[in-house]
Amino acid sequence: MDIAGRTAVIVTMHGKEGLIAAGLAGSGLRFLSPPEIDTDRFGTFSGEIPRAGSQLDALLAKARAGLDAAPHADFALASEGAFGPHPAYGFVPGGREMVVLLCRASGLHVIGEDLTLDTNFASCEAHVATEVREFAERIGFPDHGLLLAPPGGSGPFAKDIDGFDALGATAAALLAEHGAVHLRTDMRAHRNPRRRRSIARAVSDLALRLDQRCPDCAFPDWRGVPRAGRPCSWCGTATLDSVDRLYRCRNCGLERVEPIDPDRTADPAHCPVCNP
Repeated sequence: MDIAGRTAVIVTMHGKEGLIAAGLAGSGLRFLSPPEIDTDRFGTFSGEIPRAGSQLDALLAKARAGLDAAPHADFALASEGAFGPHPAYGFVPGGREMVVLLCRASGLHVIGEDLTLDTNFASCEAHVATEVREFAERIGFPDHGLLLAPPGGSGPFAKDIDGFDALGATAAALLAEHGAVHLRTDMRAHRNPRRRRSIARAVSDLALRLDQRCPDCAFPDWRGVPRAGRPCSWCGTATLDSVDRLYRCRNCGLERVEPIDPDRTADPAHCPVCNP
């Protein structure tokens, strides 16, 4: 997958093209003017348009739409975010950003990711104006956007609210009509600086993966995946500690295993037998 001097189109409608182009400035790609694509049709954070399939499904659908809309582009770039309970920390909110480079000729792709706790993803039901104000200040409004809707959050949502005066007026109207208002952080990239930082990190990860090449065919994304199994120092049972890294090329199928500190054994505290 040679990318230097090739053309790429960035698929976005929420101001992410600058972030992505800047993060891949050293790749040699030539960026075409972004096509006008309604990426909201692949799903919205407000839930008004449900996302069909997984985060990866939506990501690749966006990239394919970019290739369809820009027939002269060799590659398409797209991003997709997902927010909810962090996979490692239970009910603490987390965000995962994925940025893909999709090749028209081969259909192969490379993905950069960022999994973070640095997110203000949150929602609440407010019954008085002071609760609205407290939630807004807690999530960083007005630098970070807010979405407002009737109780239950099923929409329609008031979006692009600028400043506390406009927020107060919008919330007051909903409180007067419904007795409560649903508040939700606006996770669209152009309204959420924290998310923009996460996207930038995902693009940096993509740039790194593009530089890591298979030693046989030079396809990118030659990155080792740690595998558990380091033996316990007391009883020899395999533990969850990493023992090696598996490298596998998705283009030519080459596989290599690289041991990690082969002479080291695992702490018994991590052993399912010695410390069940």
